[in-house]
Amino acid sequence: MQICPTETRYAQKVRRIPAPDFYVVYVGKDNIPMEHELRLSDAFHRMTPASLELVVKVKNCTNPELLPISGNCGILKEYCRFVEIVESTYSRSFPKSSFRRAIEKAMKEGVLRDYLSRKSREVINMLCAKYDYKMDIAVKQKEAFADGMEKGKLDAARNLIKMNVLSPEQIAQGTGLPVETVRELAEEHDI
Repeated sequence: MQICPTETRYAQKVRRIPAPDFYVVYVGKDNIPMEHELRLSDAFHRMTPASLELVVKVKNCTNPELLPISGNCGILKEYCRFVEIVESTYSRSFPKSSFRRAIEKAMKEGVLRDYLSRKSREVINMLCAKYDYKMDIAVKQKEAFADGMEKGKLDAARNLIKMNVLSPEQIAQGTGLPVETVRELAEEHDI
């Protein structure tokens, strides 16, 4: 389907196009809702009037039978089955050969057969680049440390606010929090 025909590319009038939908198919092991939304703006330091918003619908396919969309989307069901096959054949010692075995097994089962027959090399490369155990652990540890530090700063600021002996600027300087954050915390405590 061509969204914008060649002859209309230079037209001055706005051409109406279909609204895009963005999805993430979650097949991990964490217990997350069957369906929820992620917003790009949640990652922004602050919103501005010119900020772009993107809403992505997350579909938890850890059990595709429980997800209504799997009943009418064969490709999604096959993708979820392919992930199961990859996980069951994965070998940390020989990742590339285990991915090849997964692709062969999937094709024998008729799972994503057409796509995998054309794109098996790209799928193997993507799977090899996809996951780095050491990096995963390091990132999670760094995030947990940062979260702990932030919580500690917020707790310290709340305690100092309750004591009511320092100004928001002094609390900000002592905790390393922005003055705006300290003022917001003070408003929560009606100080």
